[in-house]
Amino acid sequence: MAFIILTIASMMNRGEDKFANNLKIPEGIDIAEPEQDISESVNAPTAAGTDELQNMVRKALTVPGGSVAEFIPDMPSLRKTATDYTKTFLEYIEASPNWHVFIEQGNRFASRRWSYNGEPRNELHGYISKFTGDEGFQTRCLICLDRKQWRRRSIPHVQEGTKPVTPDINLGNRLHESWIMIECGGIWVEIFEQSSKPERRITKATVAALEKEFSEFLSDPTAALSRARSRSREWANRLAGKDQHLFQLLASMQPGIYSVTYSLNPGEPGEIYLKAFEVTKGTQLSIDSLEMLSKTRMTWSTDPSERFGAKAGFTIYEGDWSKPYAARFEVWFKPDSGNPERKLAERIFKIEGWQR
Repeated sequence: MAFIILTIASMMNRGEDKFANNLKIPEGIDIAEPEQDISESVNAPTAAGTDELQNMVRKALTVPGGSVAEFIPDMPSLRKTATDYTKTFLEYIEASPNWHVFIEQGNRFASRRWSYNGEPRNELHGYISKFTGDEGFQTRCLICLDRKQWRRRSIPHVQEGTKPVTPDINLGNRLHESWIMIECGGIWVEIFEQSSKPERRITKATVAALEKEFSEFLSDPTAALSRARSRSREWANRLAGKDQHLFQLLASMQPGIYSVTYSLNPGEPGEIYLKAFEVTKGTQLSIDSLEMLSKTRMTWSTDPSERFGAKAGFTIYEGDWSKPYAARFEVWFKPDSGNPERKLAERIFKIEGWQR
């Protein structure tokens, strides 16, 4: 998993920034503690409630891989969906808990989540990793909704279709690594794979899973959108918990790394994101990254009383392990209309910083 990489990196360079050394948590204030993310529990990867893409990838990896990297990028249903049902397709992607829509440099991307213990998990930049056991791998499935590339380095582009293609294979993490961008009508699909053999077992499984998902979508687009929205409503109810909070922080297995779960609706299309401030001095936290990493889309209902669920992962860099302090987190909304941004909610949490 991605947090393993961060753990190793931090152990190699465990410098302290001393940000929290002289900070005290004020008394007499309503302060919450982040809940543990159940999707990151020790047994989560083998628990019931995983998703279909994950199951297809894991099944593919049980078969010994071969030496031929060639595969067929055949996803006609996804091409037709993204081209002929553009509006409904985007609404479906934004509503489905299986997908995390985020915005960087004004461009929209959707990373495919995997679910653990029945709960979708946000991974660092969408990368899903397993470097233990006999079959180590790392993968990511990213839809470039505006046909703009997220990765700064170049990626080979191929056309969706029945013509076989052979990706370039290099070594990464001692595994056979490939990047491929499949141009698929109104969108691009980026698939990244690291696995033990040149055969692109994960890439093949991902292509097959996407074709299956959007073949089912095409059978009844309206019903598919309705199911995605229903799942998001159910997710929002779980995320809100018994106290029905508009947002909650979840703790990762490493201090300073958190997820935010949203259970709200601004009542108009736009983007929501977090700001955070240390309580006693008002110092704004992780200015360079928090807004970008916590940002997600809220677009699919104009009824403010109808909540929808969303989740995003981020890191608070100020502070060190085992030195907790109080921080005020604010949810901000930027409407598509161009009207001024507005604050939707705020809560104070007891947190720690990620130690470098």
